Amino acid sequence: MTRFGYHQAALVIFSSFIFSSCDNKTGSRLDRLEAEIREVRSDTRDEVAQLKTRVIAAETKIGFSQEDGSFADRLGSLEQSVDGIRTLGSRGNKIVYLRTGMGGHTLLHTDHGTFLIRLESVNINIERGGYDARLSVGNPYGFAINQFTLRGSHGGGTPELGDGEEYSLANPEIRAWQESLAPFEVRVSKTLAPLTWTAFDIEMQADSREQLEVISFVMLVENADITTDGISGVQPESSMAHLKMGSLGASIMRTEYGAFLVNFVSTEKSKDGTQLRLEVGNPYGFIIEEARLSGNYGPAVPSREASATEAEYQQRMAEWTTQLQPFEATISDKLFGLRKTKTTIVVPSPKGEIKFLRCRLEIDSLSLPKAGE
Repeated sequence: MTRFGYHQAALVIFSSFIFSSCDNKTGSRLDRLEAEIREVRSDTRDEVAQLKTRVIAAETKIGFSQEDGSFADRLGSLEQSVDGIRTLGSRGNKIVYLRTGMGGHTLLHTDHGTFLIRLESVNINIERGGYDARLSVGNPYGFAINQFTLRGSHGGGTPELGDGEEYSLANPEIRAWQESLAPFEVRVSKTLAPLTWTAFDIEMQADSREQLEVISFVMLVENADITTDGISGVQPESSMAHLKMGSLGASIMRTEYGAFLVNFVSTEKSKDGTQLRLEVGNPYGFIIEEARLSGNYGPAVPSREASATEAEYQQRMAEWTTQLQPFEATISDKLFGLRKTKTTIVVPSPKGEIKFLRCRLEIDSLSLPKAGE
């Protein structure tokens, strides 16, 4: 072998060794990469399997299952259920169910308290199409609801079930009925005035009355305040309490903050006139810090039975009215919430002249108790 041939053979051997070494390293790296991919796939399959198991468990817990739906749809349904739970349960809102032809009222629970509600009528709207449902809400509180949203659904009546069958979403018939309901959401700007009923209409997109046999919703209060609209200035006669000496019953004083009870306890002579001991009932959670009573006082109201004729009675009433004297007095005590408070006022009049008191409550300052009180 010549020197050139020797060198050529050595070069071939060396190159083969180099390429063989590279192939071994590349193969090893590919093997490691394939092993890592297999491990990731295995972990992913395990995580997906665990997630599917948790989804099925969650569906079972809330009472429905969508095994025929895609995994993404089932997750979406669970997300909507969570949103519904946050809306309905976390702030005290509860679904109310109204049925056409149902007499009387039912309770409407909100995060601002419990109201009364009734379905007055369902009438077709010829101009717009669809129907108008007329609702009446009774507000028993001393504040007004200025704006709120009704969010719910409507549809046909609930299916009749046999004995032993449960009205729950675990029942296929109830589940099918629930899925047939049409959702709706209405924002209402009608003010729900305090201490009275308020009627209003909501538009319902339905093709027939049968689709409005059941209307269910929650009321989400957006704006509420203590209002004096229509009450500020001179208060109406109906806001005044009429008290008679010796009467055991309480009278009602209506204010912009709500209705309060008041009754006579006793009278006592003082250097400034007559000291009247009264008992005032505050049915609300706030404390009245400062308040006044204003109105009229005078002799006993004439009795109808003591008059021979209606004309004579009217004459005596007219004379009695001229004897009434105005007064304004500061209440000497705080009126704490959810209780009766005995308090006193002083009227600049001899004791014997006060047999009748007509008064209204003027609230100047109030507060809410601190937490834990």
